[in-house]
Amino acid sequence: MVEEAVSHRSELQSFLKAQRELELRALRKEFAAPGGLIKFVRYFWKVLEPKTPLVEGWALEAICLHLEAVTRGEITRLLINVPPGFMKSLLTDVFWPAWEWAIGYADHRFVAFSYAASLTLRDNGKFRDLILSEGYRELFSREFRPRKIGEEKVTNSKTGWKLATSVGGVGTGERGDRVIVDDPHNVKESESETVRTETVRWFRESLSSRL
Repeated sequence: MVEEAVSHRSELQSFLKAQRELELRALRKEFAAPGGLIKFVRYFWKVLEPKTPLVEGWALEAICLHLEAVTRGEITRLLINVPPGFMKSLLTDVFWPAWEWAIGYADHRFVAFSYAASLTLRDNGKFRDLILSEGYRELFSREFRPRKIGEEKVTNSKTGWKLATSVGGVGTGERGDRVIVDDPHNVKESESETVRTETVRWFRESLSSRL
């Protein structure tokens, strides 16, 4: 009787494992298909915001669709202007890079700029937490292995990395497949013509050579 119970338990575990693998395979296929980015965001939202409900709308859908177009090479320069609180930073600097690494672009390199390094370090920390989460690793551990996992730079086993820096910071010596500029101006200093001029000069002269 004991041996029979052990055999049934083993068969059940094998069945459940096979069922789970089928579910994971279906999810990978769904995330990689057109419209997959917003589904990826919905699936992993609670990893980063366990107590905050995701509020969706046309702006969120539009940003996701345009970022997918960048991934496919249909858009090479994308400007996103939305009010505060519309997930611009979380989408472009956290979810989108994690999604690209997951669907076959683990070799991509990202350089993220902002007026203050603390903002890009914040988002790199969230990016790190997402790719190290149990659910993400269960789905995408075959795509790559995380290596260096600091807030300033996250690297993987497929030569991909994501660097957090600031306008005029250390990233001026790095080149990426994706260059993300999130809030290059500090709102408090945006009325300063000197500050604006210097940021525009950096954008035209330095940022253009980072790709």
